[in-house]
Amino acid sequence: MKYLIKALVTVIFFTLFVSVASGQEKSLEEKTEDLCDQGNSTACFKVGERYRTLDKNNKKALVYYIKACDDGYMTGCTNGGILLAMKGTPYSKQFKQARKMFDKACEAGEDQSCFNLGTLNYKEGRQKKAIKYYKKACDMGNQGGCAKAKRLRR
Repeated sequence: MKYLIKALVTVIFFTLFVSVASGQEKSLEEKTEDLCDQGNSTACFKVGERYRTLDKNNKKALVYYIKACDDGYMTGCTNGGILLAMKGTPYSKQFKQARKMFDKACEAGEDQSCFNLGTLNYKEGRQKKAIKYYKKACDMGNQGGCAKAKRLRR
C-alpha cells in the first residue's frame, strides 16, 4: 500500500510537471492580458506598467493605459497622458489627447492629472488656466501644484 501511494503521488506530480512544461498553462502576463481584454481596467493598467517599465515599450504601454482609462482606471489616464504629452508639442494631436485623459482623471480626483493639465496649459501660453489647474492640484494636496500656482501668480 505504501508503495502504491508513493507511485500514485509520483505519477500525479509528473503529470502536473509535464502539463506545465508543455505550455498548457498560461503565463501570468497572458492571464493579465486576457483579463484586460475582458474589460478589467486594473489588469490593463498593470499590463501597461509592465510594457513601460520592464519592456521599455512606451508605444505598447500607451495602448493599455488608454484601455485602462477608458474602462475607468484613472491612473491609467494619468500615465497615458504623460506618455502622450512627452511625444507631443503644444497644440499637437498628442497634447489634445493627453488633455482629455488628464481632464478625465483630474475630475475624478487625481491630483497629478490636475498638475499635468496646469503644465499643458502653461506650455500653450494659457497662464490663467495653468494657475487654475495648479491650484486645483494644490487643493488636493499636491505640493508641486502649490509651488507652481504661487510662482505664476507673481
